Amino acid sequence: MKKYLLVSLTILFAAAFVWAADAATADQNIAIEADATVSWGIDLGSKTESYKHGFNNEASWKVKFPIYKKADRTSTKSNVPVYGEVTLKKVELNILSKNKDEGKFNVNGKVKGLEAKFVFYGAYFTAHDKPEFSTNYAQIWEPREKDDDYEEDDFKFDASFDGYGTKLGYANENLLGLDIGLKFGSDGNWKSEAGKTQVDYENYKGTVDKLADTPVTNGEVWINVTTRKEYFGDAKGKTKVPAGHYSMYGTKAGDPAQHSKYAIGFDLSIKPLDKMLELALTVNSTLSPGYKKANVNFGVEAKSAPVEGLELKAGFDGMYVFSGKTFDWDTVFTAQYKWVGAGVYVGSEGTLIGGYDAETKARGIVDMAVFAQFETKGDKKDATNLVEGLDAGVYVGMYQLLANLKAKQFPFFAKVWGAYKININDSMWIKPFADIWLETPHAATVALAYDVGVKFSPVEKVEVQAKWNQGSIKKNTYAKIIDKSATGGEHYGAFVLSLKVAY
Repeated sequence: MKKYLLVSLTILFAAAFVWAADAATADQNIAIEADATVSWGIDLGSKTESYKHGFNNEASWKVKFPIYKKADRTSTKSNVPVYGEVTLKKVELNILSKNKDEGKFNVNGKVKGLEAKFVFYGAYFTAHDKPEFSTNYAQIWEPREKDDDYEEDDFKFDASFDGYGTKLGYANENLLGLDIGLKFGSDGNWKSEAGKTQVDYENYKGTVDKLADTPVTNGEVWINVTTRKEYFGDAKGKTKVPAGHYSMYGTKAGDPAQHSKYAIGFDLSIKPLDKMLELALTVNSTLSPGYKKANVNFGVEAKSAPVEGLELKAGFDGMYVFSGKTFDWDTVFTAQYKWVGAGVYVGSEGTLIGGYDAETKARGIVDMAVFAQFETKGDKKDATNLVEGLDAGVYVGMYQLLANLKAKQFPFFAKVWGAYKININDSMWIKPFADIWLETPHAATVALAYDVGVKFSPVEKVEVQAKWNQGSIKKNTYAKIIDKSATGGEHYGAFVLSLKVAY
């Protein structure tokens, strides 16, 4: 991560000279955020745990000196049909401090990506921005409950060939938004090297106590149980260990060098009816026979926004792997109209939703997920707003529906929530809230979790909250969301009273 940050910032500062004419620094306003909370709570436990209670103090603070506004930056060019262009995607630069960094200030810089190309009367040739030899038009929607640790890639059907390369294309916004291109790439380059020897955890050889300077057996790795430091043996017996207790494992070769394997791809996107209809297509294939990752993958997408507030999307991805002679696919359809949304996602047996086990390579069945949602936000500026001050909604979802029905179970997850902010005067308000989660299957047949409470702000930046909750939930998952149910004695409930002061 540090290396990525350093490279990103190096690109950013170097690029400042290229964009000297139109680059804009941020307003020099220091943004400071801080809050402190003291809470007293009591958890009544469960049928297997006794109650516990006590005070808790929490605090967070952040100081932000914005230097460069978050935006895309494109190198200046004259109004000519032939030019070179470099674009930095979502550039942002700040000096930032957070309490988790023990009060130390760090440069916080981000460069989402870099594109460099030569344009000749609409035709273009890319020098950077690795072409994607993959398709992901049928991405499943995000989980209902998620946090900052959510990673979209964890739930993606990976129909791809990773590598480097270039793209020859033609783009013309005035010609139905046409963008068409041919991609060429390789999985690695002439600098690629094989990965280092790795621990073979499936080849466990036992534990042993060793004296100082004991040589490690060739073809083995000894791991110090206390320090977890690894010692790989060599043919000459030069690797020696200090005295200690060790676990012994066999070794396996690292990942092979990635080079000399090629792929080709074709991309097309067009807007024949502007927002009424947008179409996209991609086809990719490896060119090297006998390559273990050899595959052909393709995808299509159609989007439409026929009226304001309504968005429709359909996508399909497919991949044929030559080595396993398998064809896997997934497809999705979603519709959203202001406060109402719904979707259907179907995946083959080789996808995550189809029961594919990445470790055992076991394949399951074609499966599906569905959801329907109604949501309104209290902010008048939000497109879903119905009643000012009211945050409320209902969500119903089913995941791996067919596998559960085959097991004579009905998978069901629902959440109902509501909060209403009542303004007493310019600085005083009160906000009662409630959340209810229901899920099946579960050890308690139907799992239940809920919380109910009220927030009160007597003056600006001060909040008092009283909350009762029973049951607990997990985030970043589509199934088994309720961890402990309010039923079956899994959780008797908890009451927390908090005072929060913010700046």
